Amino acid sequence: MPTSSPHPSSDRARLAAKLREIRATTGQSGNQFAKTLGWPQSRVSKIETATQFPTGDDITSWLTAADAVDEEDAVADLLKRARVESVSFRQEFGKTGGAAAKQRSVRERERKASRVAIFQPALVPGLVQTPDFMRKLLALPSGPTRTGGATDIEQMVAVRIDRQTLLHDPRKPMPLVIGEAALWTRIGDLETQLGQLDRLHTLAGLRTVDLRIVPFDRVIPVAPLHGFSIYDDLVVVELFAGEHLIRDPEEVALYEHMFGLLQAEAVSGAAAARLIQDVARQLTSGS
Repeated sequence: MPTSSPHPSSDRARLAAKLREIRATTGQSGNQFAKTLGWPQSRVSKIETATQFPTGDDITSWLTAADAVDEEDAVADLLKRARVESVSFRQEFGKTGGAAAKQRSVRERERKASRVAIFQPALVPGLVQTPDFMRKLLALPSGPTRTGGATDIEQMVAVRIDRQTLLHDPRKPMPLVIGEAALWTRIGDLETQLGQLDRLHTLAGLRTVDLRIVPFDRVIPVAPLHGFSIYDDLVVVELFAGEHLIRDPEEVALYEHMFGLLQAEAVSGAAAARLIQDVARQLTSGS
């Protein structure tokens, strides 16, 4: 899957540089090396500039084509470390385009993935937030204010709204699982919260949206330590100061397994809609 350019000191950048170095020792240009591999030239270029993450098979083909099997251990070590990458929001927001550009990179990640699966234990995911909810959330100290993106909030909201067009694409599976706690977590005033619940109630009835909720009265099948998103073979875990990008196949498979367990325990459709309405009634009555 194509990715945004990494920080120059990251393991992903070092892996790309190592592969570029190995290709250069063959004396072949990128175009010539691509022909040797039987790949499009753009694929070699993207791997060498770290805008596309290589698979294990890509690495094997690369080393074989370069007659550099003796580099296998060094490259394997770099690949292992690059498969779990930490990205700093402060560094991302400091790039051209700021925090809004970061949102656009998330939009591209979503569009290019064949499937996007999201779990949030206690927060409504960005893909289903209302604009008012977004503004209130982004204005909190946990938002871009302390990481250099405070002036981009309206631009971030605009891109987030644009991302939501994917919810209406029947060709894009986007299963969403949230804990019931997400319905109760107050972001802003009561009006903002009720508007958000109304939005979720509408989405629960859409044919193109697989929104599921794990109720408080169900035994949760995994520890709800944090939320995560799965984009095909990539898992993203967002933290206050940045995010972890996980590409290790075994770890991605673990997250897929946990997501399946959560889906199986969650309610959807009419049952999810009733739960949302019940929480809205209790918030309105103050009970």
